[in-house]
Amino acid sequence: MGNSHLSRRGFITAVGATGAATVADFTPLPSLANTAQPVEQLNPDRQIKIVSTNDLDKDVQQKIKTVARNIDLQIVNDNSSAALEDAEVVIGDVNASMLQRAKKLKWVQVMHAGVENMPKEVIAHPLVLTNMQKIFSPVIAEQAIALLLSLTRGLVQLAIPSFEKKQWKRNPSDGTVMEDLYNKTIGIVGMGGIGSDTARRLHYGFNMRVLATDAKPMHKPAFVEELHDPGWFMEMVPQVDVLMSAAPLTKETREMFNEEAFGKMKRTAYFINVSRGGLVKNAALVDALKNKKIRGAGLDVATPEPLPPDHEFWTCPNLVITAHNSTEAASRDVRMNALLVENVRRYSLGLPLMNVVDKEKGY
Repeated sequence: MGNSHLSRRGFITAVGATGAATVADFTPLPSLANTAQPVEQLNPDRQIKIVSTNDLDKDVQQKIKTVARNIDLQIVNDNSSAALEDAEVVIGDVNASMLQRAKKLKWVQVMHAGVENMPKEVIAHPLVLTNMQKIFSPVIAEQAIALLLSLTRGLVQLAIPSFEKKQWKRNPSDGTVMEDLYNKTIGIVGMGGIGSDTARRLHYGFNMRVLATDAKPMHKPAFVEELHDPGWFMEMVPQVDVLMSAAPLTKETREMFNEEAFGKMKRTAYFINVSRGGLVKNAALVDALKNKKIRGAGLDVATPEPLPPDHEFWTCPNLVITAHNSTEAASRDVRMNALLVENVRRYSLGLPLMNVVDKEKGY
C-alpha cells in the first residue's frame, strides 16, 4: 500500500506542479535527458555512488540496490568516511564538514520532515534536498485529534487523575467543561500533510467546519470552507473553537502564537501544536492557560526539548503534553522506506524527485 500511495501522489505532483518545491527536474544521467532511451541501454559501467549515514534495514538496502543496475550503496557510521569523497547521493543529514569532503554531491535525502536546522552551507550549496514531508502526517493527525479529545472529553482533567486514585467520578468538580466537537470550527495554520490530514478527519468524522491558512498557493480542498494566505491569520483566530499549528518553523512563523494570537481566541477555545515548539511564545501560552484566556492546550512539541522539570508548562491547568513522539508508528517506516526507494529509482532514471525542499524558504 505504501508504494502505490506514494506513486500516485508522485504522479499527481509531477503532472500538476507549477514550479512548487515538491519536485525537481533533476537529471543525474545526462544521457537519459529528453530521450526515450530505455534503462537497459544505459552504460552499465556508470555507477551512482550512494552513501547512507542511516543504518538502513537489510531489505531496504536490497530494494535500493535493485531499482537500477548502476546503484553502489554504502552504509557508513563515520561522517568523515572516505566514501563521501565519491558520493553523488547522501541519505541522511549532512553538515559543513561533510560537504567539504563530498565534492561530487548532487542530492541529499533526509529521513525527517523538518529542515529548519539545516546548515547555511547546505542552503548555499547547489545540491537538491528532499525530505519526508507528508510521510508522517497520517499518524500525527491522529495524535493531534487525540490531544484535542483528551481535553474536550475530560480525560486529562478527570478520567486519568481519577483512575490513578481509583475513584469513580462521573462529573468534574473543578468546573471543567466536557463538550463535543460536532459542528465546531477549527482553524489550521499550515495545510501541508499534517494540516490536510487532520482537517479531512475532523470534517468528515466530526462534522467540523475547517478554516485554514497556508503560505503556498494551493487549491482549496472540498473539506475546507475557507483557505487564505497567512495575512488572514488574525482574522481567522477569533472565529475558531480550536486553533491548530501545523506550519513549518521559519523566520516568518517563529512565535506567531503569541500574546496577540491567544488574546484574540475565544475563552472557550483550545490550542493544539504538533509542528514545532518554536512557533509558540511559551510565556504567552502559560499566561493564556493560567489566566483562563483559553480553555486548554495540547502539545506534542515544545521549546526546549526535552522539557526540563522546572518548566512552567508542567504547572499549567488544562494542558496535555506528549514528548514529540507523534510520528511513532510501524506504518510510518513503511511509507518512509517506500519514498526513499522511489526517489532513488527516479534519480537513477533522471526523473523529478519527490518532496524537494525550497532551501531558502525552509520547507
